[in-house]
Amino acid sequence: MSASRLPLPRRLVFWQPIVSPHQRDFLEALAAAFPGEVTLAAERGLPEERIAMGWPPVVHDRVRVVDASQPEAFERTLRHDGPDTLHLFSGFFSHAIVWRAFRRLVPSAARLAMISEAPEQRPATGWIKRLRGRWLVRRYAPRLEFALVMGAVGRRFFEATGFPTEKIVPFGYFLPVPERPWPPAPPQTEAGGPVRFLAAGQFIRRKGFDLLVEALAGLPAEGWECTIRGEGPWRRRLERASRSVATRLRLPCPVPNAELRAEIAAADRVVVPSRHDGWAMLVNEALVAGTPVICSDACGAADLIDAPAAGVVVRAGDVAALTAALRGAITEGRVDGARRVAAHEVAARHGVAAAVATFLTTIGGTP
Repeated sequence: MSASRLPLPRRLVFWQPIVSPHQRDFLEALAAAFPGEVTLAAERGLPEERIAMGWPPVVHDRVRVVDASQPEAFERTLRHDGPDTLHLFSGFFSHAIVWRAFRRLVPSAARLAMISEAPEQRPATGWIKRLRGRWLVRRYAPRLEFALVMGAVGRRFFEATGFPTEKIVPFGYFLPVPERPWPPAPPQTEAGGPVRFLAAGQFIRRKGFDLLVEALAGLPAEGWECTIRGEGPWRRRLERASRSVATRLRLPCPVPNAELRAEIAAADRVVVPSRHDGWAMLVNEALVAGTPVICSDACGAADLIDAPAAGVVVRAGDVAALTAALRGAITEGRVDGARRVAAHEVAARHGVAAAVATFLTTIGGTP
């Protein structure tokens, strides 16, 4: 029986590695719309390294949060093992407590589903993850009602593992979208001056900032400036690579999310050049602020860029294509108010409300 034909469960339990700000708004909106109880069972709170990157602390109001690392709380949550409860698992590929909960519930009468990004698949080791994925699908797919997969990147991975296509539900991470772009773009963004590019994230290989620096080196000497905000083990590598464009490129440290959102609103393009990104929340934040995006097709959030006003998607790892997209943005010039409104309208179509409606429809409810 498909998930859409089953009765609406009385209880939802989300098993996750951390209490994530990327899921907070969706879970709160879902708890407001769902007639039963919504529980979040997490292995841990927000990690210190994420706090250092500017991630905001997470406080839930409507969702009941359980510390799954505590044995008593773990066992108490597992007692909800009847058909009136739907358990949804995120990250059991790599997180022991989530995996243990899933294995314990497989023989029960509880309803089970999965929420997952595609894992990073490097050329040398990606085959191991694909092989493991195929093994998990063969063993457990019949027990799962559906999988909420993050973007086309996630869908391609799960299709390649043999997961039943009729059980794959396209999904993502979403933000609430106000009536107008937020925070308000400062007046100077509509004036002349250099086009402002902004990127942000960990300075690691998969984020692709070295590719961005290489692409920037191919741009004209004038008419643009770029900020790549972040920290990580690749800082020195990026600093060395950026010497040829040092007068137009800054590599500042992370700031709190509220400050980063103000910078997003002041930018003319947000650039997400990742070699792999299960989602990339920066895309959501840019569109909600009305800032167009240049994004690689290896990001789950590339699905959000479905109209010219939202930006462009380029092939991951293709420096020439990235350079061409940056050059095109320089030619277009500063982003005016009309373009920002149009980008914001794209965000509105992909906001939290749409995610809640998709979810409720999937589990047999009415949004």
